[in-house]
Amino acid sequence: MALFISIAGCHTKNRSEEIKNYAYQEKTVTVSEKMHGKAGAWVEEGTVCYGLVVLVNEEGTIQRGLPVKSKVIVISPDSIKMKSMENISLSPVKGCKKMGLQKGEIWWETQGELFKTKEEAEAHLRAKGWLQQ
Repeated sequence: MALFISIAGCHTKNRSEEIKNYAYQEKTVTVSEKMHGKAGAWVEEGTVCYGLVVLVNEEGTIQRGLPVKSKVIVISPDSIKMKSMENISLSPVKGCKKMGLQKGEIWWETQGELFKTKEEAEAHLRAKGWLQQ
């Protein structure tokens, strides 16, 4: 019985020492230079901004698109995990299977096309000739 208490006491002391010496280090993840150049330094986890929902035909050509209010959930070096904060529905295009996003849907943004305002996102789509009217 005495031996058991002695071992438990030594084990507890070592564990206390381990906890005392534990140092928390916060991991900061930043996007790659390529993504940073497109998305911008203002993009951080928790940021509310606008992404793009686009319809792509069978040949891979973008047909039209709309901005979608979204929130940055997670940043990794080569993509940004986004969550839609609204429903967006695009007009049907032959050869396109998915016609929009529902509020709460999550996707990984790999192109870095994020905008601070809806107006900026619409201007980008308009300049490309993709803005759905």
